[in-house]
Amino acid sequence: MTNGVIRMSKYDEVYERLAQVFDPELDQTLTDLGFIHEIKIDESDITISFRLPTYWCAANFAFLMASDIKRRVTELPWVKNVRVRLVDHFASEPINYGVENNMSFKETFPNLSNEDLDNLRLHFRKKAFLARQERLYRHLKAIGKSDDDIAQMAISDLKELTDSVSNSLVGRYLEVISELFNQYSLCDNAFIDLNGTPIPAERMPEHMKLARSTRINQEVNGAYCCGLLQTRYQSAKDAVKEAFSAT
Repeated sequence: MTNGVIRMSKYDEVYERLAQVFDPELDQTLTDLGFIHEIKIDESDITISFRLPTYWCAANFAFLMASDIKRRVTELPWVKNVRVRLVDHFASEPINYGVENNMSFKETFPNLSNEDLDNLRLHFRKKAFLARQERLYRHLKAIGKSDDDIAQMAISDLKELTDSVSNSLVGRYLEVISELFNQYSLCDNAFIDLNGTPIPAERMPEHMKLARSTRINQEVNGAYCCGLLQTRYQSAKDAVKEAFSAT
Protein backbone atom coordinates (compact mmCIF):
# COMPACT_ATOMS: atom_id res chain seq x y z
CA MET A 1 0.00 0.00 0.00
CA THR A 2 1.35 3.46 -0.94
CA ASN A 3 -0.23 6.61 0.53
CA GLY A 4 -3.38 4.67 1.31
CA VAL A 5 -3.62 3.24 -2.24
CA ILE A 6 -3.53 -0.52 -2.59
CA ARG A 7 -1.24 -1.48 -5.47
CA MET A 8 -1.96 -4.52 -7.56
CA SER A 9 0.65 -7.24 -7.84
CA LYS A 10 2.29 -7.80 -11.19
CA TYR A 11 0.38 -11.04 -11.52
CA ASP A 12 -2.92 -9.27 -10.91
CA GLU A 13 -2.06 -6.58 -13.45
CA VAL A 14 -1.28 -9.20 -16.09
CA TYR A 15 -4.43 -11.16 -15.25
CA GLU A 16 -6.51 -7.99 -15.55
CA ARG A 17 -5.15 -7.47 -19.07
CA LEU A 18 -5.90 -11.07 -20.00
CA ALA A 19 -9.46 -10.52 -18.78
CA GLN A 20 -9.78 -8.04 -21.66
CA VAL A 21 -8.94 -10.63 -24.32
CA PHE A 22 -11.97 -12.25 -25.92
CA ASP A 23 -12.51 -15.43 -27.84
CA PRO A 24 -13.55 -13.77 -31.12
CA GLU A 25 -16.41 -16.16 -31.82
CA LEU A 26 -17.82 -16.55 -28.30
CA ASP A 27 -17.45 -12.95 -27.02
CA GLN A 28 -16.26 -14.28 -23.68
CA THR A 29 -12.91 -13.55 -22.07
CA LEU A 30 -10.15 -16.14 -22.09
CA THR A 31 -10.06 -15.95 -18.30
CA ASP A 32 -13.79 -16.68 -17.97
CA LEU A 33 -13.52 -19.54 -20.46
CA GLY A 34 -10.55 -21.07 -18.60
CA PHE A 35 -8.26 -20.89 -21.65
CA ILE A 36 -5.32 -19.32 -19.77
CA HIS A 37 -3.07 -22.15 -18.65
CA GLU A 38 -0.08 -20.45 -17.03
CA ILE A 39 1.37 -17.02 -16.31
CA LYS A 40 5.11 -16.72 -15.67
CA ILE A 41 6.68 -13.42 -14.60
CA ASP A 42 10.42 -12.81 -14.53
CA GLU A 43 10.92 -9.12 -13.68
CA SER A 44 9.66 -7.40 -16.85
CA ASP A 45 9.51 -10.56 -19.00
CA ILE A 46 6.15 -12.31 -19.21
CA THR A 47 5.25 -15.73 -20.62
CA ILE A 48 1.59 -16.57 -21.11
CA SER A 49 0.52 -20.11 -22.00
CA PHE A 50 -3.00 -20.79 -23.19
CA ARG A 51 -4.88 -23.81 -24.48
CA LEU A 52 -8.07 -24.43 -26.41
CA PRO A 53 -10.91 -26.96 -26.17
CA THR A 54 -9.64 -29.20 -28.99
CA TYR A 55 -6.43 -29.92 -30.87
CA TRP A 56 -8.15 -28.81 -34.10
CA CYS A 57 -9.61 -25.44 -33.06
CA ALA A 58 -9.42 -23.02 -36.00
CA ALA A 59 -5.93 -21.59 -36.52
CA ASN A 60 -7.25 -18.14 -37.43
CA PHE A 61 -9.17 -17.85 -34.14
CA ALA A 62 -6.16 -19.12 -32.19
CA PHE A 63 -3.88 -16.60 -33.91
CA LEU A 64 -6.24 -13.75 -33.07
CA MET A 65 -6.29 -14.75 -29.40
CA ALA A 66 -2.50 -15.15 -29.25
CA SER A 67 -1.86 -11.77 -30.86
CA ASP A 68 -4.45 -10.08 -28.62
CA ILE A 69 -2.82 -11.59 -25.53
CA LYS A 70 0.53 -10.12 -26.55
CA ARG A 71 -0.97 -6.73 -27.41
CA ARG A 72 -2.90 -6.39 -24.15
CA VAL A 73 -0.09 -7.47 -21.83
CA THR A 74 2.46 -5.34 -23.69
CA GLU A 75 0.33 -2.29 -22.81
CA LEU A 76 1.55 -2.54 -19.20
CA PRO A 77 4.28 0.12 -18.80
CA TRP A 78 6.64 -2.10 -16.81
CA VAL A 79 6.52 -5.00 -19.29
CA LYS A 80 9.39 -5.27 -21.78
CA ASN A 81 8.91 -8.69 -23.36
CA VAL A 82 5.83 -10.87 -23.79
CA ARG A 83 6.02 -14.45 -25.04
CA VAL A 84 2.75 -16.17 -25.87
CA ARG A 85 2.64 -19.95 -26.01
CA LEU A 86 -0.34 -21.80 -27.47
CA VAL A 87 -0.06 -25.41 -26.25
CA ASP A 88 -1.58 -28.72 -27.36
CA HIS A 89 -2.69 -27.42 -30.77
CA PHE A 90 -1.94 -28.58 -34.30
CA ALA A 91 -0.69 -25.09 -35.30
CA SER A 92 1.10 -24.19 -32.06
CA GLU A 93 4.55 -23.93 -33.60
CA PRO A 94 3.79 -21.51 -36.48
CA ILE A 95 1.37 -19.44 -34.38
CA ASN A 96 3.84 -19.06 -31.52
CA TYR A 97 6.62 -18.16 -33.96
CA GLY A 98 4.47 -15.70 -35.91
CA VAL A 99 3.18 -13.85 -32.86
CA GLU A 100 6.63 -13.70 -31.26
CA ASN A 101 8.03 -12.13 -34.42
CA ASN A 102 5.11 -9.72 -34.97
CA MET A 103 4.07 -11.42 -38.19
CA SER A 104 0.60 -11.23 -39.70
CA PHE A 105 -1.58 -14.29 -40.16
CA LYS A 106 -0.87 -14.24 -43.92
CA GLU A 107 2.88 -14.08 -43.26
CA THR A 108 2.63 -16.91 -40.74
CA PHE A 109 0.63 -19.17 -43.09
CA PRO A 110 1.66 -17.97 -46.58
CA ASN A 111 0.67 -21.17 -48.37
CA LEU A 112 -2.66 -21.63 -46.63
CA SER A 113 -4.36 -18.27 -46.32
CA ASN A 114 -5.55 -15.22 -48.20
CA GLU A 115 -7.57 -14.30 -45.14
CA ASP A 116 -7.74 -10.81 -43.72
CA LEU A 117 -8.14 -11.26 -39.98
CA ASP A 118 -9.29 -7.67 -39.56
CA ASN A 119 -12.42 -8.52 -41.54
CA LEU A 120 -12.91 -11.70 -39.51
CA ARG A 121 -12.53 -9.76 -36.28
CA LEU A 122 -15.07 -7.16 -37.48
CA HIS A 123 -17.53 -9.92 -38.39
CA PHE A 124 -17.46 -11.31 -34.86
CA ARG A 125 -17.52 -7.89 -33.18
CA LYS A 126 -20.77 -7.25 -35.06
CA LYS A 127 -22.15 -10.47 -33.61
CA ALA A 128 -20.99 -9.39 -30.17
CA PHE A 129 -22.81 -6.09 -30.68
CA LEU A 130 -26.08 -7.87 -31.47
CA ALA A 131 -25.77 -10.28 -28.55
CA ARG A 132 -24.91 -7.57 -26.03
CA GLN A 133 -27.69 -5.36 -27.37
CA GLU A 134 -30.26 -8.12 -26.99
CA ARG A 135 -29.19 -8.82 -23.40
CA LEU A 136 -29.61 -5.15 -22.55
CA TYR A 137 -32.95 -5.02 -24.35
CA ARG A 138 -34.31 -7.98 -22.37
CA HIS A 139 -33.17 -6.36 -19.13
CA LEU A 140 -34.88 -3.07 -20.01
CA LYS A 141 -38.09 -4.92 -20.85
CA ALA A 142 -37.86 -6.77 -17.52
CA ILE A 143 -37.70 -3.49 -15.59
CA GLY A 144 -40.76 -2.15 -17.33
CA LYS A 145 -39.54 -0.34 -20.44
CA SER A 146 -41.70 -0.56 -23.57
CA ASP A 147 -40.43 -0.76 -27.14
CA ASP A 148 -41.41 2.90 -27.54
CA ASP A 149 -39.36 3.79 -24.46
CA ILE A 150 -36.36 1.83 -25.67
CA ALA A 151 -36.50 3.23 -29.20
CA GLN A 152 -36.40 6.77 -27.79
CA MET A 153 -33.54 6.17 -25.35
CA ALA A 154 -30.29 8.05 -25.87
CA ILE A 155 -26.83 6.99 -24.73
CA SER A 156 -27.21 9.43 -21.84
CA ASP A 157 -30.38 7.60 -20.71
CA LEU A 158 -28.46 4.33 -20.52
CA LYS A 159 -25.75 5.97 -18.43
CA GLU A 160 -28.39 7.13 -15.94
CA LEU A 161 -29.33 3.54 -15.09
CA THR A 162 -27.66 2.93 -11.76
CA ASP A 163 -28.43 -0.63 -10.67
CA SER A 164 -25.56 -3.11 -10.86
CA VAL A 165 -27.11 -5.28 -13.58
CA SER A 166 -27.78 -2.27 -15.80
CA ASN A 167 -24.26 -0.92 -15.22
CA SER A 168 -22.69 -4.19 -16.34
CA LEU A 169 -24.89 -4.62 -19.42
CA VAL A 170 -24.64 -0.95 -20.42
CA GLY A 171 -20.87 -0.95 -19.98
CA ARG A 172 -20.37 -3.95 -22.24
CA TYR A 173 -22.82 -2.60 -24.81
CA LEU A 174 -21.21 0.85 -24.99
CA GLU A 175 -17.79 -0.79 -25.22
CA VAL A 176 -18.69 -2.57 -28.44
CA ILE A 177 -20.51 0.49 -29.82
CA SER A 178 -17.30 2.48 -29.41
CA GLU A 179 -15.42 -0.22 -31.34
CA LEU A 180 -17.84 -0.30 -34.28
CA PHE A 181 -18.92 3.32 -34.42
CA ASN A 182 -15.95 5.58 -33.83
CA GLN A 183 -17.93 8.68 -32.97
CA TYR A 184 -21.06 8.74 -30.84
CA SER A 185 -22.35 11.25 -28.35
CA LEU A 186 -24.53 11.12 -25.26
CA CYS A 187 -27.50 12.41 -27.23
CA ASP A 188 -27.26 9.72 -29.93
CA ASN A 189 -29.88 6.98 -30.07
CA ALA A 190 -28.88 4.05 -27.86
CA PHE A 191 -30.50 1.32 -29.95
CA ILE A 192 -29.19 1.24 -33.48
CA ASP A 193 -28.74 -1.45 -36.11
CA LEU A 194 -25.46 -2.58 -37.66
CA ASN A 195 -25.61 0.35 -40.09
CA GLY A 196 -25.83 2.81 -37.22
CA THR A 197 -29.49 3.58 -38.01
CA PRO A 198 -31.84 4.12 -35.04
CA ILE A 199 -34.30 1.24 -34.61
CA PRO A 200 -37.93 2.47 -34.49
CA ALA A 201 -40.33 0.83 -32.03
CA GLU A 202 -42.21 -1.03 -34.76
CA ARG A 203 -38.98 -2.68 -35.96
CA MET A 204 -37.73 -3.55 -32.51
CA PRO A 205 -39.30 -7.07 -32.20
CA GLU A 206 -38.02 -8.18 -35.62
CA HIS A 207 -34.53 -6.80 -34.98
CA MET A 208 -34.33 -8.38 -31.55
CA LYS A 209 -35.39 -11.74 -32.94
CA LEU A 210 -32.20 -11.77 -35.06
CA ALA A 211 -30.15 -10.50 -32.13
CA ARG A 212 -31.62 -13.19 -29.85
CA SER A 213 -30.60 -15.90 -32.32
CA THR A 214 -27.05 -14.53 -32.35
CA ARG A 215 -26.90 -14.41 -28.55
CA ILE A 216 -28.23 -17.95 -28.10
CA ASN A 217 -25.76 -19.30 -30.66
CA GLN A 218 -22.88 -17.66 -28.79
CA GLU A 219 -24.01 -19.00 -25.43
CA VAL A 220 -24.53 -22.55 -26.71
CA ASN A 221 -21.12 -22.57 -28.40
CA GLY A 222 -19.53 -21.13 -25.27
CA ALA A 223 -21.01 -23.83 -23.05
CA TYR A 224 -19.95 -26.50 -25.56
CA CYS A 225 -16.36 -25.21 -25.70
CA CYS A 226 -16.10 -25.02 -21.91
CA GLY A 227 -17.36 -28.58 -21.68
CA LEU A 228 -14.85 -29.78 -24.26
CA LEU A 229 -11.99 -28.00 -22.47
CA GLN A 230 -12.93 -29.50 -19.12
CA THR A 231 -13.31 -32.97 -20.59
CA ARG A 232 -10.05 -32.75 -22.51
CA TYR A 233 -7.87 -31.75 -19.60
CA GLN A 234 -9.72 -33.56 -16.85
CA SER A 235 -9.32 -36.73 -18.91
CA ALA A 236 -5.58 -36.05 -19.10
CA LYS A 237 -5.41 -35.59 -15.31
CA ASP A 238 -7.38 -38.79 -14.77
CA ALA A 239 -5.01 -40.69 -17.06
CA VAL A 240 -2.00 -39.50 -15.03
CA LYS A 241 -3.69 -40.52 -11.78
CA GLU A 242 -4.45 -43.98 -13.19
CA ALA A 243 -0.85 -44.40 -14.33
CA PHE A 244 0.51 -43.56 -10.90
CA SER A 245 -2.03 -45.74 -9.11
CA ALA A 246 -1.05 -48.68 -11.29
CA THR A 247 2.64 -48.47 -10.26
